Amino acid sequence: MTESVATIADAARHTTFVIIVNAAKHTVESPLVSYEQVVGIAYPTPPTPDTRFTVTYRKAVAPSREGSLVAGQSVEVKKEGTIFNVKATGRS
Repeated sequence: MTESVATIADAARHTTFVIIVNAAKHTVESPLVSYEQVVGIAYPTPPTPDTRFTVTYRKAVAPSREGSLVAGQSVEVKKEGTIFNVKATGRS
């Protein structure tokens, strides 16, 4: 296990993380937050089955302090204040 993975796993056992999704605070139990988790928080029931989503984030842990996520990707969040914007974009 690499040092950063060990640090992430240790942090996850001892704390929760407060993220902001579409301007609302939410608590997660892991410092790694996935595209799927964020979309599920923003849209517990998708508008239509074929809806696609654009997910952007900022104030995350370095080296990727800001960027975008696609299906299957995750980002390491700060203990409090990583911001996600999730937008339904329709079919691609």
